Order: sequence, then C-alpha cells, then structure tokens
Amino acid sequence: MSAAANANAAWAPYSPPAWLGQVHPAILRRLDDRDMLQAALVAAKDPHVYGPVIALSSIDAAYAAAKRQQQRIARAQRTIETTWPRRRGKATIFDDVHFYAICWSRIAKLARFISKRTRFRRIGLVLRKHKRLLDEMIGLRDHLEHFEERLPGGPKVASMAVPGDLLNMANQFVTFGGRQVDVGPENMRQLRDMVGEFHRALLVDTMEALAASDQARLRAQLQRASSDAVVARTIRQVARFLKPSTPKT
Repeated sequence: MSAAANANAAWAPYSPPAWLGQVHPAILRRLDDRDMLQAALVAAKDPHVYGPVIALSSIDAAYAAAKRQQQRIARAQRTIETTWPRRRGKATIFDDVHFYAICWSRIAKLARFISKRTRFRRIGLVLRKHKRLLDEMIGLRDHLEHFEERLPGGPKVASMAVPGDLLNMANQFVTFGGRQVDVGPENMRQLRDMVGEFHRALLVDTMEALAASDQARLRAQLQRASSDAVVARTIRQVARFLKPSTPKT
C-alpha cells in the first residue's frame, strides 16, 4: 500500500472504497464535509438539503461548548478543593455538569438526525460504536433536566436503583440513582474521538455517494480542494524563502 493510501486509512476506518487510496491526504484535509454533504444531498435531489447541513454545523458548535464546560468543571473542582469543608463550588459544578451533558445530548441527537436523513452507512457505524456512551450521557441530561421527578414522592423514584442517590460528585464521576458517569478529561477525549470519527466517516460517505450519483460534482470538489492545497503549499514555501535570515555577528 502506498504512503498516501496508508495516510488515507485514518480517514476511513470503515471499509473505505478502493479509489480513496488514490486521493492525496493533503486534498482530503482540504475537503469541507459540510460542502460535501450539501453537494451529495443536492445530487440526490433531497428536498430538505439544509437540515442535515445545519445539524452538522450545530454539532461543531455544541462540541466547542462542551470543551468550555469541561474547563469550567475543572475550575469548579479546584474551587471545591480549596474551600473544603465549606464546598462553595459544589452548586456551580452541578450547573456546569448539567450544561456539559446538554452538549453531549445535543451532539448525539444532531448526529442521529443526520444519520436518519441520509442513511449513510459509515456514520451509522460510528453511532452504533458509541451508542452506549451516547445513551449514558443522554440519561445524565435527562436526570438533571427532570430532577424534580426523582425527588421523594416523584413519579420516577422507582426507576432509580438507589433512590436516595439524587446527585453526587466523586472526583470526575457524577453519581445518581446508583449510576456513575464520567464527566472528566477522559470523557471529553471520548467525545473528541467520536466527533472526529463522525466527521471522517461522513466525508467518505459523501465522497462515495457523489461517486455513484454525480461524478462531475465530485471532481469539482476534489479540484477545488487540490487547488487550495497547492496554494497553501506555495504560500508556505514563499514564506520560508522570504523569512529574514539571522544576521551574522
């Protein structure tokens, strides 16, 4: 396998088409999966092109928000540690965890919306691979969103294995109803990996869809990306050439 094909394997871990190995990694890096998704939906004459495209952009916005919330959770944890035993930061950390779970839930629902609307195979595989984690974070959001239903006398008390465990924090883990959910750096790494896999799988799905339905449109996208890659490489080369040399002393 060529070096380009080896590099391309990272873009398509789910049975990539053989011809993908002929596309240089620099060109793949320049392809915008939002443009590719829109092109594939237009080629398929989808009457609701912009729904999945808006959802894809919203995934990126929710992911950026999740990163900010992860930083806030870490700051709240430090506040709790430095103010023990008064624990002034405890209420804040639960608010931060709540919005972090909302970001996860939003990403899960938006990704599933795209999968349902497009029926693309590879993004479906990504979502099935991460289903347990996605459902776990949606469950945490649901608990926080409907907290009053789990209070003593509430309609969902019986659904909790440990009814008295309403909401607690132990290091990077949130516990509720006998369940334990990681909301620390490792959880954020898992979100990063899942979002990255989703983007890469979507890119290959859209390339394959265009190869089957509108090769002229696919060629146009590849030519544009190739041109962008050449321009970027030329700019870097010129910048190195123009870089002032260190004067001799």
